[in-house]
Amino acid sequence: MLYKKLGKSDMNVSVLGYGAWALGEDGWGGINLDEAYKTINLAIKSGINFFDTAPIYGMGKSEERIGELLKEIRKDIYIATKCGLLWNENKEVRIDNSRDAIMYDIEKSLKRLKTDYIDLYQIHWPDNKTPLKESFTALNELKEQNIIRNIGVCNFSLEQLKEGLEYSEIVSLQNQYNLLQNSIEEKIMPFCEKNKISIIPYSPLAQGMLSGKIDENYQLKPGDIREHNPLFNNKDNFEKAIKKIKELPKPLSHTAIQYLIDKSSVGTVIFSVTKRNHLEENLKALKKYM
Repeated sequence: MLYKKLGKSDMNVSVLGYGAWALGEDGWGGINLDEAYKTINLAIKSGINFFDTAPIYGMGKSEERIGELLKEIRKDIYIATKCGLLWNENKEVRIDNSRDAIMYDIEKSLKRLKTDYIDLYQIHWPDNKTPLKESFTALNELKEQNIIRNIGVCNFSLEQLKEGLEYSEIVSLQNQYNLLQNSIEEKIMPFCEKNKISIIPYSPLAQGMLSGKIDENYQLKPGDIREHNPLFNNKDNFEKAIKKIKELPKPLSHTAIQYLIDKSSVGTVIFSVTKRNHLEENLKALKKYM
């Protein structure tokens, strides 16, 4: 396994990280839990030490499962989770990055994850109602108490990143980024490089588009999380993507993974995998560097 330093932190993270979104099951359909747990064990044995989750993934389910699976090796791995997406008894979700919401979220996450600290705590989505200063003041307070070790953000624009740095150190930016969706390379990536903010790409295989298993005959099933992805829900985008991937070197997934790892500002590339054969295929992409 290869490792990189994450931003200005002291975290040396595996270049392939484990994303626990699918472990929450919502939007991904049913999964085989036994196989999913074996996949995580394989990830650990392969040297993956970065595990990314969020309260909203399965509305607590993903964090609970990660906490249970990793409790025996807690000090040997890094756990990243997020704050700011709250839900009610009707499963209605709202974005709330107020101080009260962050304090509520961290308490729940610590309990579900069976830990007393979080290595990387991230704002999940920008909140247009709460001033960034309030959000980062709360995060800095948690960091001073050593409840969280590092602060990151997700889905931030360049302007939000710039403002956030006025209030706090930010070690990472987790945004959707892959070979087909790479608009962050124009302005956000140079800014991150200049300010030593590591990029954590999510959807590195464009939610399957770069897996080599999707062709022009692919159709979304009802409830599929990809119905929100413009690569899938827009006919023109879908056709352009299919045309482009036909021209890329194969195996397609290796090309996609190496494209990201080769970027100096990319820290760890997270994959939401619940099958060992999928993880094994992703790991093969690293042979180029070994």
